[in-house]
Amino acid sequence: MPEQNPIIRPNKRATAPKKEDEQEEYKPKLSMWEIVIITPFYLISDTLELFLFLFGLSDFGIISMIRTSISEFYFIVIKKMGKEIWLTSLVVGVITAMPYIGALIPSTIGWGIVVYIDWFGMKKAESILKKTGAVGKVINKAADKASAVTGKV
Repeated sequence: MPEQNPIIRPNKRATAPKKEDEQEEYKPKLSMWEIVIITPFYLISDTLELFLFLFGLSDFGIISMIRTSISEFYFIVIKKMGKEIWLTSLVVGVITAMPYIGALIPSTIGWGIVVYIDWFGMKKAESILKKTGAVGKVINKAADKASAVTGKV
């Protein structure tokens, strides 16, 4: 009986382990088209709230609740964004839902922060906050506490 010598072929699917120095290239989840389409949504809702504020009226957070619900659904369910993105959006949504205060702190600023974090990463945002002094320290502490709370859930 001839000797059967199995041929050992290298596994094509096997990959070399990643080195610690190599980092995966980060690609933002929000495309430029999404930013161009969503930004007017925030601008229009902020303009409506500002007009109500200028006439001494309040919508009692209805516009903010609708805007926050839509954006949170989009960030969490459709785009499956990281927690720092949707937590930032949620905090801005809660602040802008407060009567009269929401007209003074536009959610478009929060949308800009979300886009910045998505495109440049949280590390870049943290480094900018460290440079801002006391305000940055307070924001970093609040973000750390929020991430600790959400990590336990």
